[in-house]
Amino acid sequence: MKKIVILMAVLLNAAFVNSQENTQAIYGKAVTMGDMPVRGLTVSSKVLGSKTKTDTTGCYTLVCAEKDVIIFKGELFKTVKKKVKPGNADSVNAEMTFPLSEANIDVAIGYGYITEEKRTTAVSRLPKGKDYCIYTDMMALLSDNFSSLSVSDGCVTIRGNATFDGPKCALLIVDGHEVQSLEFVTPCDVKDVSVIKDGGAAIYGNRGGNGVVIITLKKGGE
Repeated sequence: MKKIVILMAVLLNAAFVNSQENTQAIYGKAVTMGDMPVRGLTVSSKVLGSKTKTDTTGCYTLVCAEKDVIIFKGELFKTVKKKVKPGNADSVNAEMTFPLSEANIDVAIGYGYITEEKRTTAVSRLPKGKDYCIYTDMMALLSDNFSSLSVSDGCVTIRGNATFDGPKCALLIVDGHEVQSLEFVTPCDVKDVSVIKDGGAAIYGNRGGNGVVIITLKKGGE
């Protein structure tokens, strides 16, 4: 019996040493909307079960197995999983995504994932409490309230996003749906407008490469 106990102890110790030899420290950064650091995310190792959180700059350091899966998780955000393989670089980064709206950005700020200061560098909002019924169309409303926008022949351009091929139109989203024109939108019906710059619009992929104009319309009774 004593020999069996000793043998088990030896085997467990060997397994422990072997597991130590097959671990590594990795580091990385979590961002959202292009380049906004996400702090307070839980970053964990699937194999070892080790956990940590991203700091105020979105960075983290974690001990994991050589063959592992790193899991980035947080309220509101879609969970991201990244594989770690032997011989790969010891840096594992994550682009966190969530349904992009002003309400969700406010929630992300409330959880402490992003700061108000960081948000304002990527997102511009329509001034509150103003009578938008004074405008005859949406193009006039946008050009008068967003100094970063240029409007011409139905094309909304965010200044600074023009390429050598000439200006590119921003993506237009109305109540969560992509539209080709704002002609059908009446200024009196507008509840909220956000302008997302090119880096912050990464969640929309190539379609958002020239920025995004997100419009939310009033619901019945508002």
